Amino acid sequence: MELTLDGDWSATVTGHPLRVTPRFDFLDRCVRVAEYADVEEWQRFLAATFGSREWLWDDPDELRFGRVSRELVGAGLRLPHGSVPAEDAARVPVAPPVRPGGLRAREIRDFRHAMCTELCRAPGDTALTCLRDLDVLDEPLEARIGIAPDVALLVQHGTVVGWSLTDPVRCLTTGFAAPDPAPPHRPPNPCSPRAWT
Repeated sequence: MELTLDGDWSATVTGHPLRVTPRFDFLDRCVRVAEYADVEEWQRFLAATFGSREWLWDDPDELRFGRVSRELVGAGLRLPHGSVPAEDAARVPVAPPVRPGGLRAREIRDFRHAMCTELCRAPGDTALTCLRDLDVLDEPLEARIGIAPDVALLVQHGTVVGWSLTDPVRCLTTGFAAPDPAPPHRPPNPCSPRAWT
């Protein structure tokens, strides 16, 4: 399958999704999927890759590809600032099922992939879905490409129109630390007496 990003930039879906567990980056309000563990590794990562990235005051989604392989090697998907009403969130389709796959760029060229504007939260925050706009909900999705564990790109008419994250509690971590592979299913209630023991 061929996917379009940024209007005129495209990539091919491969059979090689990332194996990196996503983590929340609270400072930049995004979900990161990358293997760097500190600032120095992050700088080397940027130098060895191309694609969409933040620049000065511009905050697009980040999709980074290896310069040699042209394969997707990391991502930073930004969270919109507000969530849509529950009735709109309820319209998010559950089909088609996620198909695991990576991306391979057709050419080595930087591009800009605009962040989504609409955040849809499933009941209990068991899943987060971010959409380019609410018009996406007026038609069925063509595909869900699982680029990493629990992270999928949403495709409509061959274009990436959003992304989703299932089981968000698994992504809670601090700084560059790797997320806990077996976190609790629900965070403890800080008001509960049991939380203080």
